[in-house]
Amino acid sequence: MSKSVMRKSAEVIAIAALSILTLGTALHAEEAHAKLSYTPADPDHYPFRGIVTNKKGQKINVDGAVVRPTIEGNWVNHSPITGYKPHLGTSPTQEMIDAWNVDVRPDGKGLPPGKMTVEQGSEVFAKNCAMCHGEFGEGSGKNPVLVGGQGTLKNQAHNGGEEGPEKTLGSYASYIAPYFWYIKVAMPLPTPKSLSDDEVYGILGYLLQLNEIKVNGKEIEDDTVIDAAFIKSVHLPNEKGFEYNDLRHPYSHGTRCMKDCIDPKKVKVMHIGVDATDSIVPSVQVPRYNMEEPKKKSGGNAVQSDYKASCAACHDSGAAGAPVVGKKGEWTARIKQGNETLYTHAIKGFNGMPPKGGAMSLKDDQIKAIVDYMVNTSK
Repeated sequence: MSKSVMRKSAEVIAIAALSILTLGTALHAEEAHAKLSYTPADPDHYPFRGIVTNKKGQKINVDGAVVRPTIEGNWVNHSPITGYKPHLGTSPTQEMIDAWNVDVRPDGKGLPPGKMTVEQGSEVFAKNCAMCHGEFGEGSGKNPVLVGGQGTLKNQAHNGGEEGPEKTLGSYASYIAPYFWYIKVAMPLPTPKSLSDDEVYGILGYLLQLNEIKVNGKEIEDDTVIDAAFIKSVHLPNEKGFEYNDLRHPYSHGTRCMKDCIDPKKVKVMHIGVDATDSIVPSVQVPRYNMEEPKKKSGGNAVQSDYKASCAACHDSGAAGAPVVGKKGEWTARIKQGNETLYTHAIKGFNGMPPKGGAMSLKDDQIKAIVDYMVNTSK
């Protein structure tokens, strides 16, 4: 076992889905690119792009595969077969390409036209996002916290009694631009793709303001206009927290140094003997459903707890057109459909509501009990 190389905590945490930046090492290449300690925002200047040559003289593709010679009729890797020209479909029009080309790179390339002030963005957030993420990004129920956590990435919850890292947009994300793409195509959860480009800009501005991100040394004000140029000028605190990953040189192909090795017999393995589920306290001190004291689930209390944790975000506020529990006028027509129909809608999803309202861990009987509770409360 070779000696571990310590890096700052922000560089050893697994990357989130939209960050598109991962951990890794570099490879000897033909191109004279300087090795960077972090992934730059501009993909056009990533280290070791294209096909490279390893120390054995082999041509290595971007996914780590050896590029074989092109030989018609024989097995090849990542090389076209000569003489074969498929005739499938027709050439896409520019309009078709634009419809699919909606991704946004870390450097902001791909951001569409549009703009909105932060104050307007806060209103859009309250209407479309607060039901899951809280009015100020503090999180609701088990949904992600979006605000706070700066300076916590080095925290290590070793024994369950210590605070761990709190990964939010303000503390963990490396670049803000890709979040435009994610919000545009995937949010809000009940009605994805329903937000305009202007509204997404407003939401991003509001989240940046909540996280107290300064741009060019200035605080983001309510009347600050957020557009593509503004987003490109944003630098998040963890911008240099992730190292470029070159898949062509996996760790398993490295050379063992075999120096200063740790004696495994002297290594003390620590086992956590307590439940650390509730040990991490968000830096934004706003009450959250999952931070409350656990209640004994029995009878009606269990159903109400399930409702509060999984359904109240929409059915208490009427978000995304959900009928508000307790408002008889909104339930009269639905109750006439019969409980079996309501059960089916709740379990399989209906209109803007996903199956089980997104609480897929609940059993069908639990969903039916919640429906009964909502119906009885709304008669």
